[in-house]
Amino acid sequence: MRPGESGRNEQHAMSQAYDRDKLVELFGNDPHTLAEVEREFIDTARGAEREIIATDDLATIARVAHRLKGASGMIGAVALRQIAEAVERAAKAEDLPSVRRLHGMFSQEVRRAAEQAGVVEDPQA
Repeated sequence: MRPGESGRNEQHAMSQAYDRDKLVELFGNDPHTLAEVEREFIDTARGAEREIIATDDLATIARVAHRLKGASGMIGAVALRQIAEAVERAAKAEDLPSVRRLHGMFSQEVRRAAEQAGVVEDPQA
């Protein structure tokens, strides 16, 4: 590794909503398979977003955020994982106002991931 290489890799990863290289590592380099995994992740993220905004049930919110936190971690969606973790913590702390304040950041990261994956349309929206 050359000096400064790690910093460039981290900066590159932070500019992306998720780490496509991690997907290739996990699922291989077949474009069809990767597109399917990306679409499934985006569907999961959008579903979580809808579920969280549609309810005031903090146990449901914590469960949905936890599920998305795991999925986000698996594909290297660092920012979305952190936001999902914050939503989960707020829900477990019974802090609905904080959950609602985090919604804008949550939605923005879901949109960034969808744009990176080329899955721009949300049929449920």
